[in-house]
Amino acid sequence: MHEDPTHAKTSPGVQVRSRGRRARICGAVGALATVGVVVSPALARAADVASKALPTRTVAFTGHYKGNVALLIDNSKVTISSVAGKGTGTLVGASTVSGTGSASASAQCDPFSGTGAIAGPGTRIDFLVTSSSSQGCSSGESGPITVTFKGVAKATSGTGKAKGVSGDLTFKGSLHLGNTTGSQKGAFTVTVTGRLALKG
Repeated sequence: MHEDPTHAKTSPGVQVRSRGRRARICGAVGALATVGVVVSPALARAADVASKALPTRTVAFTGHYKGNVALLIDNSKVTISSVAGKGTGTLVGASTVSGTGSASASAQCDPFSGTGAIAGPGTRIDFLVTSSSSQGCSSGESGPITVTFKGVAKATSGTGKAKGVSGDLTFKGSLHLGNTTGSQKGAFTVTVTGRLALKG
């Protein structure tokens, strides 16, 4: 009787144990894969539900700021290159207001748009102003003028105490300019009020 050369150095018991170990490993890997497929979407849904379930509180916002605006008036096009002011506001405390934007200068009262932020120590509110919800009116066509402006700033994001912020802020103020053409820099004051929704 001749030995099978493929099993000459391996005992049957070792083969059985080896096959059993491989089977257990494969089974464990399969189980983990199954759990991953089933649990991952469930965990994702749970996280999404938890995020949506965070309580929302409303905060009345009031802020007062003053500073300077730099802009370029080129025929009927106005480029607002810088808005920089200081003051105080709810949530942000002693803070700054900043922004950029554009406007037209085709009539006594014209719309404008832009982006900006109100930022204090550790807290920031980013906002967007659209031309459909804002207006600036000039007191004259030349020489020193006063521009009264008003509009709605939509909160788009926030950090710190304003994390997860949403809502609209109404603003109203005035800007003094030396002329209605070329590069101009003038002083402004603005009051900001509204209600903000915060999550968490």
